[in-house]
Amino acid sequence: MTTYEAVVFDHDGVLVELTEMDLLRRAARAAFAEHGVDDPPEALVEHAASGDLDDLARVEDALGLPLADYWASREDHAVDHQCDAVEAGAKPLYDDVTALADLPHRKAVVSNNQHETVRFVVEHHGLSDHFEHVVGRDPTVEGARRRKPETHYLDAALDELGTRDALYVGDSPKDVAVAHRAGVDSAFLRRSHRTDTVLDREPTYEVETLTALADRLAD
Repeated sequence: MTTYEAVVFDHDGVLVELTEMDLLRRAARAAFAEHGVDDPPEALVEHAASGDLDDLARVEDALGLPLADYWASREDHAVDHQCDAVEAGAKPLYDDVTALADLPHRKAVVSNNQHETVRFVVEHHGLSDHFEHVVGRDPTVEGARRRKPETHYLDAALDELGTRDALYVGDSPKDVAVAHRAGVDSAFLRRSHRTDTVLDREPTYEVETLTALADRLAD
């Protein structure tokens, strides 16, 4: 039996379904409109919707809008749009989240999504009792730059838990990479939206469901 003191989970695509990209595009456009840009270049909407900071300096160059000001608005609208979607039932839990009850380990959540979004989702779905620590990214440009595969947020969670004897569970290559960088084991959750995902690093475990992971950890 492989034991860990803690199991840390990614959020989107692991505990709850992924956010629709069109929702994030609407949030990006709302943030531009807040700053008087009613018809932003589509390329900037796409970058902002995906959370990709590459080329977003063009916000300042092309629109004369300070990136930090725009990004703060973008994060606020992304939180509001996602929380509304959660309340409308558009971002449900995966059925196998019930497997959390079968894991006796100390548990935490570390996500690239905004902290307020992650906190709201966990509370809305009644998962707070499962987790000692829940963290998402800070709503700043610097906070976005610290996202996985950077270890900043995972390190903070592990420090909060007081252990490095941990497993990180995620559904993307970045999740496997951040676990390796942080010096902990990884579990890659190959859900249906990751069927064709190619990993550049081998995880400690690869499973299709959280139920299967709980079974593996109980072997």
